[in-house]
Amino acid sequence: MKSLLGILVVTAFAMASSCNAQFCPQYWHKFEGFCYRYFGDRVTWSAAEERCNQHFTTNGMGHLISIHSESENRFAYELFRSSAGDTPDWVYNERNRNPVHGFWLGLHQETSSGPWVNTDDSAFDYNNWKSGEPNNSYYGSTAEDCVHVWRRNDGDDNLRVWNDMYCQENMPFICKVKA
Repeated sequence: MKSLLGILVVTAFAMASSCNAQFCPQYWHKFEGFCYRYFGDRVTWSAAEERCNQHFTTNGMGHLISIHSESENRFAYELFRSSAGDTPDWVYNERNRNPVHGFWLGLHQETSSGPWVNTDDSAFDYNNWKSGEPNNSYYGSTAEDCVHVWRRNDGDDNLRVWNDMYCQENMPFICKVKA
């Protein structure tokens, strides 16, 4: 009887522990209490945010990724690189600026002169701007109110820098949701 009681106590403890554990949906990757998923579809910033909003866990709705530390920035970039496969080096072409390589972040400006905010309403407490960014200069007079993690060449694999970008550009994205 004591052994049966012991088994029941251990089983109950294991079940309680697993109920408190944080899990991610299938195909999502866990990092520091959040779930992340790379989507290779090349879409506008707003379409990417809408797609992220379609994913949920019991702890909330998904959003474009907000980044709060160097380690999270590195994690996100490695998720992009491992999922995107062999990403070619980007070469600037005045007549055809696509494709821009990298992935959308949830960081954006609601107005061109406004503050930078994350779509998940978390603090803007970390940045990794490319030197000279944000600058609104890629498209001339068109506002660059959205942010992507930039990849031009192999050197950017170490830097994982950010760039402000025209929100109607098409590029892949990473969604983030609480585990």
